[in-house]
Amino acid sequence: FSGRGGESGPGHVSSFGASATAKISVDASLAGAIIGKGGVSSKQICRQTGAKLSIQDHERDPNLKNIELEGTFEQINEASVMVRELIGRLNSAASRRPPGGGGGKPHPGSNFKTKMCERFAKGNCTFGDRCHFAHGEAELRRSGVA
Repeated sequence: FSGRGGESGPGHVSSFGASATAKISVDASLAGAIIGKGGVSSKQICRQTGAKLSIQDHERDPNLKNIELEGTFEQINEASVMVRELIGRLNSAASRRPPGGGGGKPHPGSNFKTKMCERFAKGNCTFGDRCHFAHGEAELRRSGVA
């Protein structure tokens, strides 16, 4: 992840209850999993920390997404820790998968992972690893290749 840019509203950094925002840039392929099926992961982070979480397109790099956190400094710090822990779990789960993405081989002639997932690009694919569309160039299969 690249850095966080904390932008505070009026007031001093040390002022109690001051509102702030922070950005965490992550690989775009992680955005759907950070949201979770039906938004379960992002809702849990918001509920437990009180911070507001949103996922936006990165300003310059289409392969990245910005996780934007809004709330008090304490809420943002807590939410940031939870997001980073979630990413760590996702990365360790991905490293345990067999090469080729797991999930079995697609049937010859199937369209499995031959197109980019439009919902994922918008940050709202709820299928995660079970999605039949590619969540990045690395998952994309060329048509006609079995």
